Amino acid sequence: MRFPRTVPERAPTTPETAERRRHRDAGAALPLVLVMMVIGSLIVIPTMKYSISVMRANSVLSTKTKRLESVKSGLRVALADPVNLYDVCDGGPTLPTALAPVTINGIEIKTRCHVVDQALAHESDELRFGVTATQAGLTPPAELKGTAYVPTDPASTTEWLTETSVLSETSKIWLPNLATHGLNLRASSGTTMPAGFDTCNVFFPGTYIDPVLLDGPTYFTSGVYYFENEVRVVGGADVVVGMGATPGCTDDQEAIFYAENAPGTHNMSGLGATWIFGDQARLVVTNENASSLEFRFNTRYVPPDDPGVAPSADVSIMTVNGELSVDGTTGVDLLVPDTLEVPVSVVGAESPVNAVVQDYLPSLLTPKPTAPEAPTDILVQRFHHGAVVDWTASFDNGSPVTGYVATASSGHTCATAGSTTCVFAGLSNGSSVTFTVVATNDVGDSPPSTPPIAVTPGGTTYYYPPSQPAAPAAVPYEAAARVTWAAPANGGAIITGYTVTAAPGGHNCTVDMTTAVPPPLECDVEGLDPNEIPGYTFTVVATNALGSSTASAASAPEIIAAVGLGDPPAPPEPPESPFFAPVPVIEIDLPDTAAVSIAIPSYISVPQGRMYMDNPHGLDVVITGGILAAQYDGSDARASGPQSVPIGFIPAIVQRKFQLYSWSDDFNESSSAIVQVNDNGAYAVNSWAVQ
Repeated sequence: MRFPRTVPERAPTTPETAERRRHRDAGAALPLVLVMMVIGSLIVIPTMKYSISVMRANSVLSTKTKRLESVKSGLRVALADPVNLYDVCDGGPTLPTALAPVTINGIEIKTRCHVVDQALAHESDELRFGVTATQAGLTPPAELKGTAYVPTDPASTTEWLTETSVLSETSKIWLPNLATHGLNLRASSGTTMPAGFDTCNVFFPGTYIDPVLLDGPTYFTSGVYYFENEVRVVGGADVVVGMGATPGCTDDQEAIFYAENAPGTHNMSGLGATWIFGDQARLVVTNENASSLEFRFNTRYVPPDDPGVAPSADVSIMTVNGELSVDGTTGVDLLVPDTLEVPVSVVGAESPVNAVVQDYLPSLLTPKPTAPEAPTDILVQRFHHGAVVDWTASFDNGSPVTGYVATASSGHTCATAGSTTCVFAGLSNGSSVTFTVVATNDVGDSPPSTPPIAVTPGGTTYYYPPSQPAAPAAVPYEAAARVTWAAPANGGAIITGYTVTAAPGGHNCTVDMTTAVPPPLECDVEGLDPNEIPGYTFTVVATNALGSSTASAASAPEIIAAVGLGDPPAPPEPPESPFFAPVPVIEIDLPDTAAVSIAIPSYISVPQGRMYMDNPHGLDVVITGGILAAQYDGSDARASGPQSVPIGFIPAIVQRKFQLYSWSDDFNESSSAIVQVNDNGAYAVNSWAVQ
């Protein structure tokens, strides 16, 4: 049986009872609060102290990081322009170079550099012959730097060929093949960069058949250029050839993307550029207009696996060698007897082919004699029924002029054996007549002089044969006599010759006055009889284009000796002719003091051409890649000073290793790096430390 649960009765809650309960509960919570406060003090306060410490440490770390980044930025600024760093930092390992300070995050950062090492293009055991003259009997000027090739037989025209190589090899003469050139014909004026870019005339690789004049800011993009006419650099020019260490007024990328009317086929290759000269092409650099100029090649770099352009590596200027065959279809070796032999150029590094087949023309600027230049400075004076024609002697192009022919439009002609005066008689008064002159040597005839010069014969002036000479004098020798005399008045036309005649017997001798070097007025009459008593007398007749003079009065009689007096002394030998100097392939002519800077760092190969430099003021001309040429001549004021002429093969420094150090005077942090920088601006960081 279940009984019901009994629940005690609760006393009713009154306001007084509730108040007592509230105060009782509050008293119970206070100890709990006190406990929590103690626990909080043990946890929160250390945490706060830790947080403050961390924040303070972070501030110190942030400041240090800021300083470290500042000194690191000093090195970054130095490396932002590696070409300038390469040029400026050249004090050596013991002489630091201070670079311009920079301000980073409001902090002035200073940087200095030391050169700790450098690399040459060629080491001492890898040097090819840097200076070579190929014409027999010629040697490079002693002032030129670089190892020169000296043949064992200076008169040999072929010995140098036994020392050549198409590659740049130790102790060899470098005779490189030609690179393939673009056949695209280019305008001789080039093109320009558009508005918004620096003023800049731009040229692209290809073929140039017209003369090129460079007189302002100019950039040649990297590649192979072929010229058949003159390239002239004058005062006011600022020319950079190819991309590389020396910056130009633009660069390869900007030129191809932005140049006005940039060609669709640009032919650009590698870095730097190679100029190839064929036909009448040559380089002239001059400040004759009294203005400053800069002309600089950048070193030529090309990928070795491109057989078309590989031969242009490390070459600045070269010629197309050899000459055209008789039928003009191919190239053959250039042969100048007793003077020079140069093999015909071939093109390419693999399976080379004849240069002419590859649309090259051999250079014409060689020591091989050619027909003379046309006579110049024609002057015609009229007279009654005639005219006198004078001219300046022609440049003989290596073969002496043997004569001239002057031709009148009336059909009259006048030939000389070297005289530069002709007298025409028998012309019609009142009728205009023109005259031209042609020079001749053993090779052929020159072009006619231009323009034809016209006169109208007339008036009362006459030209005459020479006047009568005065009596000559004679000196007897064995069976001969040497006769001398004075020149008479020429009658207005130069005397072309004399005839000396002995009496009795009529033995005679003649003197031709039309030769390039007029002979003395003396003549040896031979075959005379010592038994002729009272001896021989002699007379002289002078001749010009209008006739001969009356014979002179006779000399005093001279008895000819049978023996004892010997033969007349031999006439003096004519002065030895200097080497024929053709028009230079490379001509550096600096007559003015206006500032000039010329730098050609890669090889020059013009083995059948001439290189000429006249630098009387010792201006800045540096050619360091080496030179192969037939002839060198000219002068340089630096040759007489302690600095020898820096022309010739000088192993170029192509890489420098620097130690860069950046710091601030306001704190202790610093940054140091070892950096390798190439002459073309490429660089690599070997190590970088901050502290």
